[in-house]
Amino acid sequence: METTFTDMDSIFNRTKNALVDFMEILTPIIENAKDDHERLFWHHIYEEEEHRSDRLDILMPKVQDGTALSGNQLELVHLLQDISIEKFGLHNFLEHLDLFLFQFKGTEYEEKIQALRDFTYEDYQQMKVIMDKLNQEFQVSAEFKTSIPTDEKKENGSNVKIEAYSNEHSHEHVHAAAPVKQSYKKKLTVGSLKQQ
Repeated sequence: METTFTDMDSIFNRTKNALVDFMEILTPIIENAKDDHERLFWHHIYEEEEHRSDRLDILMPKVQDGTALSGNQLELVHLLQDISIEKFGLHNFLEHLDLFLFQFKGTEYEEKIQALRDFTYEDYQQMKVIMDKLNQEFQVSAEFKTSIPTDEKKENGSNVKIEAYSNEHSHEHVHAAAPVKQSYKKKLTVGSLKQQ
């Protein structure tokens, strides 16, 4: 169990540093946005990552300390919930990096963001394994649906999933450009309705 918490500590430290780097890159993009839509889009992503950074500030000392494991049951449940939420946060961060790469392909940002994306992908795969171990170790009866990404929910149809992030393809290393190569059937989305 100690190894699991050491691995999580490493992942959370890497992702915390990556969040800071990503937010520093986003700041001038937000400041120099060409219109309100672009500003809101990147601001929204920035804000989500800022909130996640705040959550990590609270969670990381608990993971490093590990006292919740020997504490009362309620503390343990809260810790496992927080870890599960951060697994979901890692999934969202991966998607945010992919969105950035789609927008800024071939720019001075691509190499830096691709490097962040590559290790974030590996960390996310490792966090899924860690969560499975924790669920088995502590005999968690049901996963918390609020911390399971849409792409991993078995009851959701493929029409709302992105193949690159689904469990069926989690063993494949997907380069950020891969989802673009897939053919998607045009579907109604909030964004497509706006352009109607």
